Amino acid sequence: MFFLFDCDNFFVSCERIFRPDLKKRPVVVLSSNDGCVVSRSYEAKAIPIAMGAPYFKIEKIFRAAGGTALSSNFELYSDISRRLMSLLRQECENIQIYSVDEAFASLPDDNTDHFRFALHIRNRILKEIGIPVSIGIAPTKTLCKIASFLAKSKAFDKVEILMPGQSLRTVLKNFEVKDVWGVGRRIAPKLNFLGIFSALELSSAPLKMIRQTFGINLEKTALELNGIPCQDIATEETARSITVSRSFEREISNIKQLEAIIAGFTDTACRRLRAQNAAAREIVVFLKTNRFKNPTGQGGGSRLIPLGGPCIHTGHFITAAKFGLRQIFTPKEAYKSAGITLQAIEETSALQSSLFEKSVLPPKEQKLMQAFDTLNNKLGAHTVFFAAQTVSPQNFTRGSFRSPAYTTSWNALPVVR
Repeated sequence: MFFLFDCDNFFVSCERIFRPDLKKRPVVVLSSNDGCVVSRSYEAKAIPIAMGAPYFKIEKIFRAAGGTALSSNFELYSDISRRLMSLLRQECENIQIYSVDEAFASLPDDNTDHFRFALHIRNRILKEIGIPVSIGIAPTKTLCKIASFLAKSKAFDKVEILMPGQSLRTVLKNFEVKDVWGVGRRIAPKLNFLGIFSALELSSAPLKMIRQTFGINLEKTALELNGIPCQDIATEETARSITVSRSFEREISNIKQLEAIIAGFTDTACRRLRAQNAAAREIVVFLKTNRFKNPTGQGGGSRLIPLGGPCIHTGHFITAAKFGLRQIFTPKEAYKSAGITLQAIEETSALQSSLFEKSVLPPKEQKLMQAFDTLNNKLGAHTVFFAAQTVSPQNFTRGSFRSPAYTTSWNALPVVR
């Protein structure tokens, strides 16, 4: 039996943990530079505020309804997500993190009371972390997604179980095919052309036709709608690449500022790299101009710099990134965004060096980076950092309504009066 744990309005819920005054009020969280709405409370949805709506278009009506807008605080959301997934691992042996606010889990089909077990986990998450969660339970992952969608509409327990039978057929009959996990906007119109408008019609369609027309993945989706599992819990894999980038509130033409920003991005990526016990052999640095101001299209450039072997040392990556930045930087240009990507990533346990590469992960560098991470994890992010990171990237992004880093900075701990 599969479970899907889906956090309700995750970014808004994270903010409400430390802002109880926001409960039962319209709240939205905005994207980088306070551009568009990326998370809405149920009260904001009722106004209605559309997902992805530009904030400048809805600001007047939203504030008139007593709404509160907050800038995105990804450091807070990431930390809350980490805590939530850690709790789920304590309760479930097999877990697959699907996104920052979703996770699949599987339990054996024994005499376990799945509904009571789901309520136990939901109540524990709400008590220990403060995040409301909707839980879908079904024999397949595709049905789990539908079950979690139905659970969100419930007023109280927020748990929904779907099992093969007449009640499932009724649910599938009323569920639009475009909303089925694995269908999407591109395939849905083609299915509509064939007379398939509901999930039930997709589950009843000839499998041979589905496979010949759309491929094996949609055939698996159709089988899963019939309660036949075709997807298991995926094991966590090492990311093949790690990208950190940001758009700026104002365009930047000063290379010193860009070097500091790139160094900060590199530090963030390297911490993620070491967290998954991996090393990288290459780094790509890139710059982009404002495409709306350039009549010939977006300008900028990118450069790949090899490290000469597998590496985990932040300092080496920063040096390489600054070298690449100087190669693509044009003094007369003003840049709207920048970023870096770590590539050629391998697990440290499986590293092999060639005849022409430096030795695999020198012990001194491993110990240094371990101490570096330990201090930052224990005492708060950026307790120790490289001198090249003289400026925080957030200083160049708009965040007029950003909340403090409550869980990752000693200086931002909430004060009880």
